[in-house]
Amino acid sequence: MDMWNRREWISSAIGSTVLPWFVGGCGSEADPRVTQQSTGRKPAASRSSRPRPFEPDVELKLVAERGEAAIWDGKPTPVMQYHGEVLSGRKDALRESGSFLGPTLDFLRGERIRIRFENRLDEPTIVHWHGMIVPEAADGHPQLAIDPGKTYTYEFTVANRAGTYWYHPHPHGRTGYQVYQGLGGALIVRDPAEDSIGLPAGDDEHLLVIQDRRADDANQFQYLSNNMMDRMMGLLGDRVLVNGLSNVTHPVSRGPNRLRLLNLSNARLYKLAWSDGSPMHVIGTDGGLLSGEEGPKKVPFVVLGPAERVELWEDFSTRDARAKVTLVSEEFSLAMGMGMGGGRGMMGRGMGRGRGPGMMGMMSSPGEKLTIASFRVADEAPRAGQLPSLPGRNPVLAEPSRQLTTRLGFRMMRGFLNGRQWNMRDMTHTDDDEVLKHNEPVIWTFDNASEMGMQMPHPMHLHGVQFRIVDRKGSGAGDLAKGVLDVGDKDTVMVFAGEVVKIQVTPTVPGLFVYHCHNLEHEDAGMMRNFRVVG
Repeated sequence: MDMWNRREWISSAIGSTVLPWFVGGCGSEADPRVTQQSTGRKPAASRSSRPRPFEPDVELKLVAERGEAAIWDGKPTPVMQYHGEVLSGRKDALRESGSFLGPTLDFLRGERIRIRFENRLDEPTIVHWHGMIVPEAADGHPQLAIDPGKTYTYEFTVANRAGTYWYHPHPHGRTGYQVYQGLGGALIVRDPAEDSIGLPAGDDEHLLVIQDRRADDANQFQYLSNNMMDRMMGLLGDRVLVNGLSNVTHPVSRGPNRLRLLNLSNARLYKLAWSDGSPMHVIGTDGGLLSGEEGPKKVPFVVLGPAERVELWEDFSTRDARAKVTLVSEEFSLAMGMGMGGGRGMMGRGMGRGRGPGMMGMMSSPGEKLTIASFRVADEAPRAGQLPSLPGRNPVLAEPSRQLTTRLGFRMMRGFLNGRQWNMRDMTHTDDDEVLKHNEPVIWTFDNASEMGMQMPHPMHLHGVQFRIVDRKGSGAGDLAKGVLDVGDKDTVMVFAGEVVKIQVTPTVPGLFVYHCHNLEHEDAGMMRNFRVVG
């Protein structure tokens, strides 16, 4: 059975364990065991109609609290951080990160997961499992944010393909701040079906969580200190952290290695490349490995927007023993300017190239060259490897039965989706063009070329689904185009200024979810809306 057929078989097999405890979809109450604990609402289901108890394979405790971290020389940095422990089940389902980042969660496809989350912060928060296909009650919708001292229980079955995912807070208006202060962690889904591919594993598999930060002389994170430009462009730092640490050299074997890269920055986009000019071999994107028809994909560099992930295969046997190899973000420029409406052009290019204070007094510019991570090749005999063949075929996309369009706009220092913003008075509100049907394929167009006002890149993220990019028009990516990866299963897509991008999505879980720009300063300022899956 090939990987794609196996994927379809597993999805149908575990579907009955994902959905039964989620009662209804369009406005119905979620699992009473979750909502009673988190919101105090009474269960909608009668005793006779309640689903059978959820029995987890793995049960975790996750706590959000304030603390301190030694990141740079000198004073410790005040942070927010997640801590966790395994309450029952596999002990290797959670491992601490070794820094202020949250523990790395390691799940198996098909496992039933319970996570008991406790908020020990001094402000409301909630956790979103980014890229994971989970029921409405487990997705971390902003309306479910819990107050200090409260708890929330998540229950879901791991329905995703094997891949690199992550988790982070999602309270409206404070997501950017809480992520910047340190709340976030990686989540890896594994599937035994991948073991036969021959990908590097164990010590030859490396997780790299990339963040940029801005700090003062006392090592305190500076959030929105350059208020106007930070809110418009998104917060850009001048220091890079990998796995929550600064200036760490990662040891690698002198052979094939697998690199899982996650962009956990609030707003920064990276043009990732090897400093010696070696090509990159992409084997996976947001939702897991590419199919054999798509990859491995050889590119000169990789563009990684906020919230995106990529997996690389790298053979360090071509380097000398004890050699130091550097991953950098190369200098680039971005097209930005004033849209004239009706799809008419842009004013200017090149904003964000080079070092220095950048445009209009920014403390860091979006296209400056940065050192990301250093690797030290082991002092051992080379163990040359061959780039593996990836199994499977591209999924056959069903003929879409409906199309919808979202125009991306930015004016008056705020982002808009079809001229609308997040509704604080009714956080469950959806308009007619934001209602999708369960299991109905849809072409969803993100139009970043037609609105009046400022045009800039927007990383668009949809909760509760994975999708495929089917078309991209426009030249907004400019010199980044060769590294833009429109392949594989995705949950976040970069839509550059002046571009129109079409995705195909088939929602498989009913309920209320959000879609938004994952430039977190844009999201917090209201560039987010609900969509509802019904039927």
